[in-house]
Formats: sequence, C-alpha cells, structure tokens
Amino acid sequence: MSHIRTVLVTGASGFTGSAIVDQLLAAGYTVRGYAIYRVKAAYGSFGDKFEVAVVDDIVTSDLTDAFKGVDVLIHAGSPLNPPGTTDVVIKNAVDGTINVLNFALKARVKKIVFTSSLITIADVPDMMSNKTFTGEDWNGQTVEDALKADAPMWAAYGASKTASEKALWKFATDPEVDVTTIHPAFLYGPAGHGQVLDAPVTGTNSYIYQLISGEKGRAVPDQMSAGIFTDVRDAAQAHVLALRAPPADEPKRIIVLSGDFTWKDAVAYLHAARSDLKDRLPALSVGDTPAAAANWCRWDTSSAEKVLGIKEYKDWKTTLTETIDDVITREKKLASVIAR
Repeated sequence: MSHIRTVLVTGASGFTGSAIVDQLLAAGYTVRGYAIYRVKAAYGSFGDKFEVAVVDDIVTSDLTDAFKGVDVLIHAGSPLNPPGTTDVVIKNAVDGTINVLNFALKARVKKIVFTSSLITIADVPDMMSNKTFTGEDWNGQTVEDALKADAPMWAAYGASKTASEKALWKFATDPEVDVTTIHPAFLYGPAGHGQVLDAPVTGTNSYIYQLISGEKGRAVPDQMSAGIFTDVRDAAQAHVLALRAPPADEPKRIIVLSGDFTWKDAVAYLHAARSDLKDRLPALSVGDTPAAAANWCRWDTSSAEKVLGIKEYKDWKTTLTETIDDVITREKKLASVIAR
C-alpha cells in the first residue's frame, strides 16, 4: 500500500498486541488500539498518533466507529486461557474474529495481518516427530476433538486458533483483501508499554517467572518444555513488516521462530551470568529435569525471510534475561503500590 493512514490493532492491551503497538509507533504509523481504557496513558507521549477505541464485546459490538479511517487491521486479540467452557471459548474466538472481519470488509480495509500460532499448523503430538512443517500444513485436530472429556489442556486454544484462522482465510477469497498470518511459538519477552498487568507476569512468561519463584535450592521446574520459542518483539516485528509485504498468489502463512533452549540451559546460564539472582534460582543438582524431546519436529521459516525480509532474531539468552529483568521491575512497582 502506498500510504497507510491508520492501523487498527485488536488486543492492544495484551502481551502480543502491546508489543505490536510499540513497534508500529516506533515506525511512525498512526495506531488505533481497541482495548481497555488504561492503555491510553501508556502512550500519552505519542499524542494523536495513538488512540483507544473502547470495545465492550468483540463478539457482538458494533465496530463501525473503530474502523473509521482505518486502512489496515492487525487482529492480535485472542487470550491464551480465557474463562468458560471449551465450547464457549472456541465459539467466542471464532465469532469474535468473524465480527471483526465483517466490519473490516464494510470499512474496505485492504490489508489484514492475523496473529496465529504454530498450533494451527501442527497439533502438539505431531510436533514430536521428525517431520518438517511449513506454512502449507494445518493442524488436523477438530473442534469435536477439543470438546472430548479427555482432550489435553491445549486443545481448546488450538481448536479456537485454528477455527478462527480458517474463518479468516474464507474472507481472503475476496481479491481486494491481502491477508498475512503470523505463526510464532511460545512467546516470551518484556511486556509492551501498553500491556495492562495487575501481576508481575501473565501468560507464557509465567514459565520463565517460575525460574525465579519458589524456595532456594528447589529442583528445576518440571513444566512444559521451553523448546522452541519466539521473542514477542520478533513476532511484533513480523506483523509490522507484513504491512509492506506485497500481495501473493499463495497464502502468506509466516512461521516466526527465534530459537530454542531448555529450562536446564536457562537455569545453568542464570547461575553463571546473574549472581544477583542466586537466592531465587533452582539448584541444578537437585532432582531430574525434563529432557528435550528426542524427535522434535523441524519448522520451515524460510518464508519469514523471503516474504518479510527477517534474517535475525533475538537469542534465547537475551530474551531470558530481559524478560526476567522486566518481571523484577514489575514486582518492585507492584510492591510499592501495595505498600502505600
């Protein structure tokens, strides 16, 4: 697009959405974020380059005003663990996406960037294989699978993201609309300026927080493997670069991965590099630590460079330490508020 007037970002107060807003503003775009009211103060220094559209319910709200003057939609609003039963979670995610897209088309928005996930490309059990996944692959899990009583904990999220993305691609049949989907792994990194937090950490950053939470000398947390990850700032950069990517004949489903590490790697590094954290870290010599999967799949990230021009990513040590520093800063701020 030759000139973009305003970019509408859904979920602007969330982890990914706030990181996207940060980078859009840094790049000079005018941004409208719909989120809760507390976001506005975080971007006060940007004046009229940032505004908030308050939306009560993404599923049912009339979004006409939110889309006035908007050229581009970045749909980043999708909570990781929303409240409600599985069927309600999936329905709300899909209906919310469809509602946003309907108003985007009415507003004649020409470019849509959608925050997706690796979970829409492959189900978790399929990731434990020697297969190489590309943007042409889809998670074979169905909504019906996610509704089963014995469905794994990630099933609702996977089904909601996959069903929402498939709904998006139906809209992409309109030749006037250029669509790009961004597929990160586990997202870690410092919170964006506009992320609204009433705790030191939320979401996937909670896994990193566990490394500095608990009794001294405890075992390395036996939690979901760190494995592959995406720094939230790398994911945000991909969304911003997608605004300049030209339309393509094939669907632009971009896999964005920053690297990989294990929790044992992380704890060992922190013991060596951060003596200030020694009283908060697990002891490497205590207990067993989760082993990395022997047959972890591979991901074809070539489209990130080919379509978006991304060649470099944050390394895991940078992501780890900067996330921890951000969390500790938030701990101190919250403690000072409570002490008043």
